[in-house]
Amino acid sequence: MRSRIKSTAALAVLTIAAGAGLAAFAAPAHAAQSPLPLTCGGQQLTVRIPASNSNPNGGWAVGQIIAGGTGHGVPTAASGSLVDHAVDQTLFTFEQAKGGGKANHNQSTISCTASETGVLGDYLGPGETPPPGTSANDPVTFTLMVTVVPHF
Repeated sequence: MRSRIKSTAALAVLTIAAGAGLAAFAAPAHAAQSPLPLTCGGQQLTVRIPASNSNPNGGWAVGQIIAGGTGHGVPTAASGSLVDHAVDQTLFTFEQAKGGGKANHNQSTISCTASETGVLGDYLGPGETPPPGTSANDPVTFTLMVTVVPHF
């Protein structure tokens, strides 16, 4: 599946007062940043996160709130899926917990979600063909869920 899924997942997983989607380590100041709209605990936020998940800490990065509030969030777990609505089938899922699921150190957490709709072709890599029974024109939704330690 295309880097867009992986990027979005990494960003979510990478972010959050969202996230990505991978966390608690700030990216270097020169790293590219991307905005990510999220709903966290019922609040609409836009979070700025590093556009790369290649840092030495596994890609987990703090998400800085840039609209809808102030502060930042430290992601501790992320999961997501890509659903093809034309065939009513989940094509991709992932689940990852930072620190083996113990990254929140017993701190309060909130759940953040983001979703994006498009066509399957948007999520395929160059030269990659759609899974059997699907079409590059099928409508799809990518959903990201992130557990975050809020600092706002």
